[in-house]
Amino acid sequence: MRTRAVVALAVLALSAAGCNSGSGSSSRNDPGGPAVPWTATKPPEVAQRSPVSTPCRASGLHVAGQVRFVPRRQGGIALVVVRNTGSRTCKLSGRPIVTLVKKGGPVQVDRAIPTTPSSFPETTYPASSLLALRPGDVAALTISWDNWCDPLISGEPHVPPSAVRIALPHHRGSLAADYNAVPPCVDPNAPSTIGVSVFQPSLVRAGRPWTTAFLSATVPNQPVHAKRGGILHYRVVLENRSKVTAGFTRCPAYIQQLAPAGKVEVHELNCAAAHPIAPGKSLAFEMQLRVPESSPTGANGLFWGLDPFGARAPQLHARVTVDK
Repeated sequence: MRTRAVVALAVLALSAAGCNSGSGSSSRNDPGGPAVPWTATKPPEVAQRSPVSTPCRASGLHVAGQVRFVPRRQGGIALVVVRNTGSRTCKLSGRPIVTLVKKGGPVQVDRAIPTTPSSFPETTYPASSLLALRPGDVAALTISWDNWCDPLISGEPHVPPSAVRIALPHHRGSLAADYNAVPPCVDPNAPSTIGVSVFQPSLVRAGRPWTTAFLSATVPNQPVHAKRGGILHYRVVLENRSKVTAGFTRCPAYIQQLAPAGKVEVHELNCAAAHPIAPGKSLAFEMQLRVPESSPTGANGLFWGLDPFGARAPQLHARVTVDK
């Protein structure tokens, strides 16, 4: 199961250790001179979508692979990927009802559970993708399963449920999916509990890296400063440590987050204003990131990663001081 990064601990570690994982803290990491200007351009993967009115129906959806439960406490939890296999863009919203298909067996009850958060540098499609799920696109939901006490009838084999049934809200049909494991019996007097989240945007799967060059990333002159509710201005210096030139024919995205209060932001580098980075050379890029009003004053942590839809590298952790 994916779990949210423990950003508060990371902030404390950054404050105590000074710099970490490519987070150069002195001006020697800055090549000097003008940097490539920042641009607010977002990659198409996270672009907002206009909602459609047509609801998704089960006949046009398919569960991708097994429902794979992984251990959680005394039960299991799974992030289930649902693909639009129909020919139309549709809207997928609400919380489905999930049952384990079984003749007889224990009583099943359902409860609402939170969605599964992503972990940096994972990136999800925008929330609006659920309101305009295109053919071939995927969404997700989280299912937990606890306490399965199926009494064994004398002389008959123990038969597990035959499938996981996911019934869409508002009677729009159901999907049947295979699964990998049954949770243990913890309390024979308690029902089997099925936790189900609302539909959630799926993770953007990593694909081909944007370059074959090996790059490092640093933020010079740490800690960088900003004010609550203001804009954090900082530089990221990319250095080419390989023997091949890093060009910008394909333009990579980058991901950034101010911890502990900030949200993940994804943008594209300003490739139109960048020049190729030759072996042994470096290039600085201006960065901007909004500082939430709720950010604590003092030490904060900055997480930054290049090419989140490809190599997911390089990544860095840097120190930020939020002033009053």
